[in-house]
Amino acid sequence: MSERRHVKLGHSIWPEGRHGTGWRRRRHYKVLEGDPDFYRATAQTAERGLFDYLFLGNGESSRLPGKPGGRKQNWSADTAANGVVNLVDGEHYWTPNGLFKLDSFTANAYVAALTTRIGLVSTFNTTYQHPFNVARQTATLDHLSRGRAAINIVTGRSDDAARNYGFDEQPDGDARWDRAEEFIQILWSLWDGWQDGWYVGDREGGRFLDLSKIQPTSFRGRHFSVEGPLNIPPSPQRRPPLIVAGTSQRSFEFGAKYADVRFIPFADKQAEYYQTQKALAASYGRDPDAYYLLPGITFYVDETSSAAHARFREIQDLSVVPFDARELGRVLGVDLGNAGPKDKVKDVVDVTANPASAWIVKDAFLGFGDEDITLADLDHFIANGPANQVPVVGSGQEVADWIEENFEDRKLDGVVVFPPYQPGSLDAFVDLVVPELQRRGLFRKAYTSTTFREHFDRPAIAKTA
Repeated sequence: MSERRHVKLGHSIWPEGRHGTGWRRRRHYKVLEGDPDFYRATAQTAERGLFDYLFLGNGESSRLPGKPGGRKQNWSADTAANGVVNLVDGEHYWTPNGLFKLDSFTANAYVAALTTRIGLVSTFNTTYQHPFNVARQTATLDHLSRGRAAINIVTGRSDDAARNYGFDEQPDGDARWDRAEEFIQILWSLWDGWQDGWYVGDREGGRFLDLSKIQPTSFRGRHFSVEGPLNIPPSPQRRPPLIVAGTSQRSFEFGAKYADVRFIPFADKQAEYYQTQKALAASYGRDPDAYYLLPGITFYVDETSSAAHARFREIQDLSVVPFDARELGRVLGVDLGNAGPKDKVKDVVDVTANPASAWIVKDAFLGFGDEDITLADLDHFIANGPANQVPVVGSGQEVADWIEENFEDRKLDGVVVFPPYQPGSLDAFVDLVVPELQRRGLFRKAYTSTTFREHFDRPAIAKTA
């Protein structure tokens, strides 16, 4: 009998809260991005919850309201249902959680000194970074964290970022993924360049190393030329794990070939999406069970279901987005005519007119725990950027039920917990959901591994030739 699968848990840091209005509920507000006490408390809470990893995203530009050429999450229901988010100019649904991002590598170096077991994911943009430097940074963090480093590869999605690096616009998708392919090949070559047995340590003979065990990279490609070798000895994991996301076929292929973890949407046809990604990994000769698929989910957890739904409504009601029937109708793909904010959704929105938008209405009903919601309620829900996330709202037992059902149905291998507001939402998950998962035998009761690779049941990498 094969060993039972266990749920994998990550936590994505959102200092202002994943939901754009969450910051308004704090009685004494201050910007938490850059607050060392916040990063320490968050990392240590996640580690107290025995999470597999802490995820820090990165940003190469700042999304300002009304900035020419800026970007916003201006998406439509039909594209988001397929895991696609369009980023275009405008500010109707602008929120501050895309305004700034600390450098994820530097932040993780700080967190590494405050934790002992949790994995640490840093994000690097392969369009604007160089693989030799990223190889050095990641190997250094892997050494100093005793094998807990991992990298999240992104290729960019904003012309703003391109202009910050001296370009008029970002390269097209194929060019970005071509560059990413070279990038990961160079990383692995640099990390593998120091073969096992390189250190001799013969004090009497004065022989420190075996030079034949150190191989140059000697990579010559279209985008990069790197000679090597890396001037850092092999780190505990040798190849720190790779995380990837994206909605294009190129990103699917890239992840299936190289990644250990894929960050996925959770939307319609989830089981089909899951099986397609697993099959793609298998087509590259990989064990599909070693390719972990984790969606990001914004959980609202409280002692009772009614308290959780009340908290959900509290956050939605903090939205200051002015009601605009035309903008809401554009998102839903339906004509709302002269409908007003107090009109009931079920009386006005005919989801049969655009079945692709039915999911977002259904998700709003689930989040509020009530189908008797208004157009203003729905608009506030959309303003908080549900995108490709289903709202999971309830008691610890109910949230654990949702995770268990979708885990056992092979729709996910775990979840990345997004905090809707700060502080407190991660603590609620750790205190109320984690014990339920443990009671059901779905999650560890103590760390039994030390490295990121071991957390994901991945063997250590040896390099002998």
